[in-house]
Amino acid sequence: MQVDFTRLRYFVAVAEELHFRRAADRLMITPPPLSKQIKLLENELGGALFERDYHNVRLTPLGESLLEPARDILTRVDQFALLATRITKSANPIRIGATAYAPSDFLAKLETAVGTLPAATEFSVPGSAAEVTAKLVSGHLDIGLIHLPTSDKRLRHRVVASYPGAIAVRYDDPLAAADRVGIEALRDRDVVIDFARPNPVVLAGLTRSLHARGVDRIVRTTNQLGGELEMATQVFNRHLVAVVTYAPASAIGRIFSPPEFKLIPIDESNWAPVRIALAWVPDRQTRPAEIAEAVEQIADAVGAPDAAG
Repeated sequence: MQVDFTRLRYFVAVAEELHFRRAADRLMITPPPLSKQIKLLENELGGALFERDYHNVRLTPLGESLLEPARDILTRVDQFALLATRITKSANPIRIGATAYAPSDFLAKLETAVGTLPAATEFSVPGSAAEVTAKLVSGHLDIGLIHLPTSDKRLRHRVVASYPGAIAVRYDDPLAAADRVGIEALRDRDVVIDFARPNPVVLAGLTRSLHARGVDRIVRTTNQLGGELEMATQVFNRHLVAVVTYAPASAIGRIFSPPEFKLIPIDESNWAPVRIALAWVPDRQTRPAEIAEAVEQIADAVGAPDAAG
């Protein structure tokens, strides 16, 4: 004889409530399937568990005899499931973190890719690329999504996305008439690069690149990290030019969208694209083959270019 554990749960619920509707509510089902399952259990056991009349439900002698053993069986089943959960959750997951300042649409794609990995994973968005790098170096993350370049020589990386640079201007700005701009067109303008402030390495590199091309009037619009809305407000009110990433589907791309703004790609002939990479620290790895495989699987899932460093 085989006994279904779900039917045992139904039996215990009815036995404790002595009312089919209350038991069904407790089990979050409707009374008809509950009654059917009890009848099937009675057929399996070879006898009635309840006496039913219009107003009352009572346990039969068989039901009274089997109630405590049923409770004991269900307790053991629950303990078994809890033990299995503890064992599987104690398995060492791959800890993956991402900078919150990557394009939001790419972050969503990355999280989906992480969710498809066959290994157990933990995904988090700690903050800036500098924070992700610190967690990689300290061993609190196994894989991290960061902006390049990185100054930490302990990191290895795999490029997973590349975005052209762009400018964002007010809809009536003279530059808004162009479909593509050269960076030299910004030489006489007040330029905002606040989006890069969460990553000091990227900020310093961007500042150097602008200065090298004669763009010196760099202004600050916000004192907070991730203050994209405040930055956009000041770009609009003060007719500033924001240097950002060309990612129209991202949150910042949607902020700088028509009709108030125009997002314009920068000519790539003398302006390098922004590169985003999965990074790891080989010296911190206790299972390098598994981490390497996870990096490649994520890269394949997000459609990454074939580049490593």
